[in-house]
Amino acid sequence: MTAQTSHDGGSTSRRMFLAAGGTAALAATAGCTAVMDFIGDQLLEQVNVFNETDRRVSGSIVVIDPDGDTALDETFDIAASDSEDNESNGDDEQSVAVYDDVWDGAGDYEVTVELDDAEIDGESGANETVTIDDPEEEMLAVALGSEEVDEPIGFRVGKSLSDFGQ
Repeated sequence: MTAQTSHDGGSTSRRMFLAAGGTAALAATAGCTAVMDFIGDQLLEQVNVFNETDRRVSGSIVVIDPDGDTALDETFDIAASDSEDNESNGDDEQSVAVYDDVWDGAGDYEVTVELDDAEIDGESGANETVTIDDPEEEMLAVALGSEEVDEPIGFRVGKSLSDFGQ
């Protein structure tokens, strides 16, 4: 499994992700989701954990495939979404952790997220079964503390970044 988090020196940096977020916001307000989706395709992988809180969040994510095998078992340590201090200090911390090579075909995947010593609106973990119909195209977004979803830890499947904001 390959994961691009703030600790492995992956090809995406915090600055790149922030620039993409700014471009995505601009594209959304201009009504052009094509630009936002293009940028998302460059930065995101099959499973993506977004920290939308105002503090660093660490934890683990486990994905069990339709055959009952572990497809992903990783930890994450993600910077706050509005962590401007890191930017001014020159740190390349990210507010997203991405994981590739998770889907092993179409089917139902059981996803469990557990936070380390933290709660988001009283929740320290969540479990969801997500259906992947097109493993070559679909990806999962796990949103921690996002205002875009009803749950403190929300799960969305989509083919593009714009699918996650609906």
